[in-house]
Amino acid sequence: MTRLQYLTLNKIVDTAYLCGINKTPVHVIINAPPGSGKTWSTSALDSVDFVYYIDKPLSPSEHRKAIGARAPRTRLLINDDLSLAARWNAKEYFATFCMIADGELTFKQWKQITFAKTYCSIVLCCTCDYFYANYDDMTGIGLFDRLVPLSLGLSNETRQLYQEHVKRYGLNNSIPEPRYPEYPEKSIAKTDIVMSKNINPRLLRNLLRMSQYLTTDETTELIEIAHSPEKPEYEI
Repeated sequence: MTRLQYLTLNKIVDTAYLCGINKTPVHVIINAPPGSGKTWSTSALDSVDFVYYIDKPLSPSEHRKAIGARAPRTRLLINDDLSLAARWNAKEYFATFCMIADGELTFKQWKQITFAKTYCSIVLCCTCDYFYANYDDMTGIGLFDRLVPLSLGLSNETRQLYQEHVKRYGLNNSIPEPRYPEYPEKSIAKTDIVMSKNINPRLLRNLLRMSQYLTTDETTELIEIAHSPEKPEYEI
């Protein structure tokens, strides 16, 4: 596999945040092996304004109710480690994410109908096993069509960096320090780069929106990653 030269997990998550803040939300799924830094990157934004970070298994109704209640102030929804939820709830979760991506979350419980407008970006994180086990269901329900799929491996260089962090900060430091997203200057969408590929309309829209906050090199790399969801060809 080829190691990424320009993109990082932080850059991907920060870009999704900026897109949500500026009312051009994008929807991303990061599929990477355990220990690759998904939780480290996403949980560091837990305390940032307009970010809703979920890392606990919830029933489908609890999940929708919690997201609906936070919807007015959410511009980035992060659902970390989808495999924590019961496997028989997976399709309900996928349906929820489809509704959020389409801008409206509606569900009925005990004769009560909950409705919420959703204007947020989505970052979903999962392991490789979970991704491949649920790939057909995500595709069948229409979720996969709404997401930028980023399948990544873990490079030896990055693994060594994580090892150095453990050595430096000790065995008990498992919580990342809070960080704030980077704010690069917004540019016009890099239409010439993104539209040079044969990409379906929803993926095209997501990539164009993200390209406003990425360099030319980062955009090119993002397109290459998003084109190989079934088999990781790149590593972080």
